[in-house]
Amino acid sequence: MALSSKANIQQFSRQATQSRAVVSRPASRQAVKTNALIAAPVAIGGSTAALLALGRFVFLPYQRRRTDMEVGPGRLGPKTTGDTFFDRLQKPASFVETKSKDPSGFGLIDVLGWGALGHVFGYFLLACSSLQDAGIEPFPR
Repeated sequence: MALSSKANIQQFSRQATQSRAVVSRPASRQAVKTNALIAAPVAIGGSTAALLALGRFVFLPYQRRRTDMEVGPGRLGPKTTGDTFFDRLQKPASFVETKSKDPSGFGLIDVLGWGALGHVFGYFLLACSSLQDAGIEPFPR
């Protein structure tokens, strides 16, 4: 039984390929090689490190200075007495580590935010370089 069903399948496949008008050509044996401007891990890692450093050493001190000028020490707004819903909202979240070992207080949320921006910038660089490799000018003049 198994031999006859296998023979039927082979005969059917021969008939199906003979009835087609498509001529098959041999497969190309050349390997496709990509020529990227920069390696993907280098682009993503470099842009992430650059934006983390930019956020830590440039924008964090600027933001702290602006906050101190606008709000000032001791001028955080009206406070209520007692334990209200809004007083509880002002407490830091328990699942986020609020104390950082960084002297200026560059915390977990800052790292996640600036790291995400670094990844976006790195993928943007890779997309623009792949467009240039394809012959498309990403920024026409």
